[in-house]
Amino acid sequence: MARHRTARVLTNETCNQNCAFCDTRRPRERREVVAPAALRSRLADAAADELVLTGGEPTLRRDLPAVVRIAKTRARTVVLETNGALLDAERLRALRDAGLDRLRVHLPDWAERCDAITRDPGGFAATRGALEEAERLGLAFEIATPIVAANAPHLTELAEHVARLAPRRWVLGVPHAGAGTLELRAGARALERAEAAARRLELPVALEAHTHVPPCLFEAPARMAHLFSLTPGGGERRGHARRPACSGCVAEDRCPGIPLAATLDGEPEPIRQDRVRRRLSLISTPEAQIARELFQDEVERLPGGSVREVRTVRVGFRCNQSCDFCFVSTHLPAAERDAVRGAIDEAAAAGMAIALSGGEPTLDPELARWARLAKAAGAPHVEVQTNATRLGDAVPVAPLLDAGVDLFFVSLHGSSAEVCDAVTGAPGTFVKTVRGLDALVAAGAAVRANFVLCATNRRDLVSTVELLASRWPGVELAVSFVAPSTDVVPRTAELIPRYTDVADELSRAIERADELGVVLRGFDSMCGMPLCLVPADHQRFFALAEAPDGYGRGEVFFAEACAECALRGRCFGLRQGYAALHGTDELRPVPER
Repeated sequence: MARHRTARVLTNETCNQNCAFCDTRRPRERREVVAPAALRSRLADAAADELVLTGGEPTLRRDLPAVVRIAKTRARTVVLETNGALLDAERLRALRDAGLDRLRVHLPDWAERCDAITRDPGGFAATRGALEEAERLGLAFEIATPIVAANAPHLTELAEHVARLAPRRWVLGVPHAGAGTLELRAGARALERAEAAARRLELPVALEAHTHVPPCLFEAPARMAHLFSLTPGGGERRGHARRPACSGCVAEDRCPGIPLAATLDGEPEPIRQDRVRRRLSLISTPEAQIARELFQDEVERLPGGSVREVRTVRVGFRCNQSCDFCFVSTHLPAAERDAVRGAIDEAAAAGMAIALSGGEPTLDPELARWARLAKAAGAPHVEVQTNATRLGDAVPVAPLLDAGVDLFFVSLHGSSAEVCDAVTGAPGTFVKTVRGLDALVAAGAAVRANFVLCATNRRDLVSTVELLASRWPGVELAVSFVAPSTDVVPRTAELIPRYTDVADELSRAIERADELGVVLRGFDSMCGMPLCLVPADHQRFFALAEAPDGYGRGEVFFAEACAECALRGRCFGLRQGYAALHGTDELRPVPER
């Protein structure tokens, strides 16, 4: 996927407000900035996916609707940064009709405290009125808040006010120059408080694109990773410099270091954990990463040799567990509701089955609505992929069944709390998954448990088969194999065992499942293992449909040993990441029978 490019175009440099920390406001305009011809030239040079019109205060320009029309020819999305105090219904309608996609409204605090920061008596009331008009006109808006000394103590309260406004997102920045700015580490602490408050309120947060806070200054960098778009090779940025202490940081090749205009007490502490680096790394921006991971199209091979297309839609990315093998960017905020709806509608219209996933999809209060939407749009099969920790308790099962969910695909990575909680990294959740499975079975839901074989649970598969047979007869078990499918997954032997190291346990589990009547599945998918390494009678796999030609290429491949294998057409091959870690010497081609 191509990188998402954002360009900022300066429309003017004067402003009707007078924030002490502003480093762009000038007392008068410069002709080389405000002249229409000069502005058109800058717009012509600024072709991008997203074009941000900024100032000064752009609404001081009378020709702003015309500027927006030109900008719209240069970008898919046009954003206007404004304090909103000069916008009324007529001007907002003109901007919307000219093609403006979104407002980014400057709101440093609430009520009188806001006016004190902007030094514009009555400005807050005018801004609030503009936001109300924008909502009436259906014009999307964001709230932008620079974190400075004056508002740092009030950010938790401000988050509650902002959440009630229901913006597309809350854009936070940490100015580095001007009066009243914070020392950089203090700014990081304040940003953490604001993000934590927003997370509790389910208010989407983003970090202002043209400001930078080095991730090493946060107490938990990975928790804040959804604010960043650090890309490999992005370690050089104008106005920034790395300090000697940055040497050896795992993010050194993608973090530009400390802003030269900022004040920092002490030295930064380099990040040493490789997984933190992976979570801080996105393809370009958080928005582009969300679009990339929102859905995934797959082909499911069904018993009897038939196939169906399936779209996995991530209704949210958050999760209440933390499995090391999870390939989802669980630190990302949820996609916009319209994007989720579009992904479902498109797939259903094409006759695809839909799997509602995450993160943990039961954290989305609209899960039943998504299932109902998928069914109404024509999806022949709707599945919910969940760890079941909230089912039967916070999330009742009946509304999901009424909405049309056909199958619950439940993560169950061990037969005991000791094993399962170690895999999920979430102590206390095994008992909740068990209660959720109890609730599903009691409600008559169709359930398939999913056990991801990894180094931690490699000796617990037989016990898990026995648990299913004794407690939930009739529940199927899918066996997946831990896969280094993205850079988020550590490529280590401590997580990913060799296939041959789990062969005996897998063989005993297959035999035990046959004895107890547990249907064992999973070898027919790319999340399984090469078919030549599945212990037991290989002939059962000859009934599989042919694997789609070229499916998964780039992630999986066929080694030299696969050339003469009778199952090659039905096998997905070997994952590139596995081969890099363990090689290909385990492969044993199956002869024609």
